Amino acid sequence: MKNLILSFILLAFLIVPTYGQGHKDLKNIAPLAKLKTDGQDHPVIHINDENFDTRWNAKNDDVDTWIKFTWKNKQKVNRVHVTEFRSRLRGHTIEYNETLKEVKGLTLKPANADASANHPGNQKKPVVVPDHILTFDTVNTTILQYHVTKTTGASDEPSLWEIEIFFDPEIDTTPVNPTGLLTTTWANLKDRR
Repeated sequence: MKNLILSFILLAFLIVPTYGQGHKDLKNIAPLAKLKTDGQDHPVIHINDENFDTRWNAKNDDVDTWIKFTWKNKQKVNRVHVTEFRSRLRGHTIEYNETLKEVKGLTLKPANADASANHPGNQKKPVVVPDHILTFDTVNTTILQYHVTKTTGASDEPSLWEIEIFFDPEIDTTPVNPTGLLTTTWANLKDRR
């Protein structure tokens, strides 16, 4: 009888969908990165563990904070998903490379960065995952920094369940640079002007 019950429980875990994560069949590269932040009340390692039951929390009252993802090799990136605990975020951006330059073409969903409609009654977990979708011109980098620039109030530090990072070929804006004799010739002609 115990084996039957254990089998049923295992089957339920395999069939019942989890809280939610991912985008299409794209690989989430966030778990491959080393993490750094300027402060925390809950460990930063929870931000990319692909577990929507653990979370990172900025240090108390730190409303202008960041999480830096660093990979050993360059990664193509153009999509970041953020799922938060309650709805406290009202402004955020993405920065990249060692100079922490802001990405170009940043589009936010929701556009005003207010996901409170996704947390009715200020509930802890959102109705739909993720709360925030940030897309931007493709960057090829070893460093990507998610930067919270504004929250709902001076004592409403961000608290995030998960950050997922993707390269989405459907929104890829990387220019195609053909190589060969024609390209070299054209570049030389342009330099002579």
